[in-house]
Amino acid sequence: MILVAFILFLLVVFFSYFVYFFCKKVIYKLNKRVLARNLAVLRNGSAMMRFDELSEDEKRQNIIVKFFLILGYNTFDSREFKKAARFNQISADYVTKKWNKSRLCKRSLYIKYFDFTELSIDSVRSEFNGVCNLDELMDKKYFDGEYYVLTNGYIYLFFSSKRINGSKKYDFCFNMKQFSKKDIAELAKFTKQCMFFEVADVFVD
Repeated sequence: MILVAFILFLLVVFFSYFVYFFCKKVIYKLNKRVLARNLAVLRNGSAMMRFDELSEDEKRQNIIVKFFLILGYNTFDSREFKKAARFNQISADYVTKKWNKSRLCKRSLYIKYFDFTELSIDSVRSEFNGVCNLDELMDKKYFDGEYYVLTNGYIYLFFSSKRINGSKKYDFCFNMKQFSKKDIAELAKFTKQCMFFEVADVFVD
């Protein structure tokens, strides 16, 4: 009897993971198709056209927030897309959160605006050489997510929580002014649907 129960348990686990990976793959493919079109609209919009004329606050509202809205995050819901009460040099400006009813499941992205240029990025070595203390920004006192996103408004650098202190390496760089199909495919992994979907979501309460 115990053996039968164990086999049934393994079958349920196997089936759950099968459904999970299948759904995640479908979601990923759908996101890739939608992202390319929506990002092209943002890139060719008036805000990007006059980017150099925008103030810091205008870059946040007209580009950064819209960028994450395109990635699927509900930027109008303060529980899901938490905006800092006051912008400062250390704390993240925005944090994306996954909730299950009233329970906070996880924080996925910590997002911060930082004024840097393309010259700060070494695309060959995948390193960020800007004057920014990543160790302080990603200190556990301020950061409890999966990725830290540093952006100047049109460039988005993704740093994994597994980053080693002192390292300048980023995991992914997305440039709104010039991106390829390969970039879209990688960015699709950071959409809400991909970041928030977990094995537990296979089961319906």
